[in-house]
Amino acid sequence: MSVAAADLRRIYGCFATGVTVVTCRVGPRTHGITVNSYTSLSLDPPLVLVCIDRNAIAFNMVPEAGVFAINILNETQRWICDYFAKRLAPDPNDEFAEIPHRLGACGAPLVDGAVATIECRLVARYPGGDHEIFVGEVIDAAILADDLPLLFHRGRFPRLAPLE
Repeated sequence: MSVAAADLRRIYGCFATGVTVVTCRVGPRTHGITVNSYTSLSLDPPLVLVCIDRNAIAFNMVPEAGVFAINILNETQRWICDYFAKRLAPDPNDEFAEIPHRLGACGAPLVDGAVATIECRLVARYPGGDHEIFVGEVIDAAILADDLPLLFHRGRFPRLAPLE
């Protein structure tokens, strides 16, 4: 039995996820990619994984940098999600020129206003079809705000109801 790619995309979309921007820097060149395939992997040692399309710029830049950061976006940062998902940066060598940010301990850009950031050293890569699984060892992490996260579900961005 085979499932059509379009059907599979809709089925996968039934699983609600948060939205992250994975960032890296090689020399003066900064880069970001919108990723919703991020997951915690292990607490001991502290590991996370992100899946990156083999055709994405980050596919080559993250290994070259050797480090990357995961920025968990807040619900008001949809424009940042779109900015990196749709490749809207006017300067491909400085994709963060228009994005408020600072450089983290590992040198990757950290998005201002993100709910949390996780900085990683790349420790492994595994094939995953048209994507590759990048495993990072957490070298620094912080919760930066109590804001609600940006969610993605069935091609939309629903809001999480605040706790009362």
